[in-house]
Amino acid sequence: MKASTIATVLKGSYYILKMSGSLLSAWLTLGWRVGRARRSFEKQLVKGGMTREDARQVSKVYSELKDQMMSTVKGAISSARKSGNSHFPFPNAAST
Repeated sequence: MKASTIATVLKGSYYILKMSGSLLSAWLTLGWRVGRARRSFEKQLVKGGMTREDARQVSKVYSELKDQMMSTVKGAISSARKSGNSHFPFPNAAST
């Protein structure tokens, strides 16, 4: 193998790992913040006179929106993987 090919593979691997780490970090942070926002929202609703069960039902929307956002991101990633390097204008540009 040529040294330039090895360097290219190593660079690509580095950026993939870096992006994966960023995505994981975003996923964890989003989950944590949505949980905090949901609990805070429930507390405010209960303070306002709503029952705890009703407050949970209303705050459930936060988690559903987070799940929809994450499924959209997952769908975009999986469709890009299935179509194979669709961001390259030429069919074999990724392999050069």
